[in-house]
Amino acid sequence: MQKNTDYFLSEYFQSIQGEGNYSGVNSLFIRFYYCNLSCTWCDSKYAWLGNHPENLTFSAESLKSIIAGSSAPHIIFTGGEPTLYALDKLVVPGKKFHVETNGSFIPEKPLDLSLKNNLRIQREGMDLEIIRNFNWVISPKLSNSRQTLNDESMHYWSDKDYCIFKFIIRTQSDIDEVESVIEKFKIQKTKVYLGLEGQTLESQLQPLLVEEFIKRGFNYSPRLHVLLWGNKRGV
Repeated sequence: MQKNTDYFLSEYFQSIQGEGNYSGVNSLFIRFYYCNLSCTWCDSKYAWLGNHPENLTFSAESLKSIIAGSSAPHIIFTGGEPTLYALDKLVVPGKKFHVETNGSFIPEKPLDLSLKNNLRIQREGMDLEIIRNFNWVISPKLSNSRQTLNDESMHYWSDKDYCIFKFIIRTQSDIDEVESVIEKFKIQKTKVYLGLEGQTLESQLQPLLVEEFIKRGFNYSPRLHVLLWGNKRGV
């Protein structure tokens, strides 16, 4: 079966990591085009809606050249959904790689699926000895996104020591749902980060919700890029 060898990007840029367990680090963001989900509150719908820019199609070697040439020590694979692509083929020495994924797919397994636009995505299973050195940020989607969790992949990720979980919160009931999810899949609370939904400064200033995060023993993931730049792209 012929596998996809092109990497479709929405954009790439250098900034700071805004969320998760590496917040604030100088990073090169590689934002891939296409996603298997369609979350209602997604803040990067431009990475899976509309037309893909033809000038942002890369081979593995050309993309590795961009990564190697960046001064940023951290490389963030984001999207869209980055695990649609063979990320293990993009590693260059001297960089720390991160993946921001919805957690739907098990990277070691081959992938063959058709997206809603009928594009067929195929890739081989990724090399575990490579990807276990990545920092994986798994962002399962709660019911507020109108998506459903993949139980198989959630069980896969739950005991991995090279990943964290990040959930986006709108209301206190979302925190209750997170409690249920981590109990079901036996996820350690110390690996869970909660962030506030929204792309404005006001959306991130909700001390009562953050106090509830603290009370229940969760980590808080402030959205630094939103605090600094709002919904501006490329930062």
